[in-house]
Amino acid sequence: MSALGKKSNGRPDALRVQLVGEGEEHRAEVRDALAALGDPALDIWEIEPDPAAAVDTSADVTMVVFNGNTDLSLSYLNNQAGSEPRPILFALLHDRSPDLMKRVLRAGADELLFLPLDAGDATRALLKISETRRREEVHGTGTIISLVSLIGGTGVTSLAANLGLALRYAFDKRVAVVDLDLQTGGLSVFLNLEPERTIMALAEGNRKLDSIALESALSKHASGIYLLAAPKRIEDSELVTDTTVGAILDLMRQLFDFVIVDCGTHVDANTVAAWERSNHLFYVLDQSIGAARCAWRFVDLCGRLGLQGIEPNFILSRFMAGHPISEEQLSHTLAKSIHSRIPRDEKILERVQLSAQEPVAGGAELAVGQERRGARAANRSWGGSRGDCGSDKLPGLALVECNRSARLKVPQ
Repeated sequence: MSALGKKSNGRPDALRVQLVGEGEEHRAEVRDALAALGDPALDIWEIEPDPAAAVDTSADVTMVVFNGNTDLSLSYLNNQAGSEPRPILFALLHDRSPDLMKRVLRAGADELLFLPLDAGDATRALLKISETRRREEVHGTGTIISLVSLIGGTGVTSLAANLGLALRYAFDKRVAVVDLDLQTGGLSVFLNLEPERTIMALAEGNRKLDSIALESALSKHASGIYLLAAPKRIEDSELVTDTTVGAILDLMRQLFDFVIVDCGTHVDANTVAAWERSNHLFYVLDQSIGAARCAWRFVDLCGRLGLQGIEPNFILSRFMAGHPISEEQLSHTLAKSIHSRIPRDEKILERVQLSAQEPVAGGAELAVGQERRGARAANRSWGGSRGDCGSDKLPGLALVECNRSARLKVPQ
């Protein structure tokens, strides 16, 4: 590695930042601004952009400075975005034109910042990453994925269950699903289970939560995934507190590889406790005016809550390419690109509804086709290359298939 590319010997807990840009003078402006930030601590090194360069997985963040040759910077960004695992990708722009911002996001940037750097914006963006890393180190290796929508009928429960089943069948992961839609309790219906015990077993009394108590409250599905069911009686949902939910999730991430949380359509202290502990927060919407407005209100809520280290991503469910409300219009309204889209498949939906059975039963096929954007699917902790459905990690949203014609053969 040349002297230009040598890494500094910073603090071991510092956020590792790779600064990519043409010309020492352009990088120096950004480097000095970053060095002036008080928090988080940063370990910064610099390189020239090379579209053919391999991804440096030792970096937590790669910042690409757009300061001259836009096509070169876009090509570098696109190459980095197409690899997994990889750092979080920042694009630093002088030009605030919507056209360039759109091109940069489509090339795979996870975050946009403008030059000269605003200290507040840079600190906020970097703190989200450092807090996520800190939370993963403190709470263990399990990944918590929360799904939510403020409008019914978008498929949050079916998506949560299918994601759990796909992780179990295709990747042989230890998976638990948690039903925080406490009044509806749809996950047990979707999985065709009649739980003897529910989350109420953990909410009653003053007994300290431990793994034995947790395991006794779980119901095992034939696939091998575990369900923590909602209360049997609607009124009991009021007895479940955010403290209980937090303790449950903190323990579950130590026992399982993945914990999938169905947050339903109701926002309260319990769901916020789940979001605070999540590695990934997905909001599910469809192509309706009501769904778009509710998604915008959710973005506003997240901003006011000031959640540290977590930012919602959007899943477009029941996607139809010719719909009057396009993906581009929704992205513009939300000021954020759509993370993943799931095509509408009326035949599969009708078959599941008429069978009155779980969609993944002996010998049946799970149709979970997913069309994904060319941008990065998730963060590097999920591993795998983009579009690589055979990875032992979870690529993107990991509904297993990468296009609508693919189907997962479920073992008997």
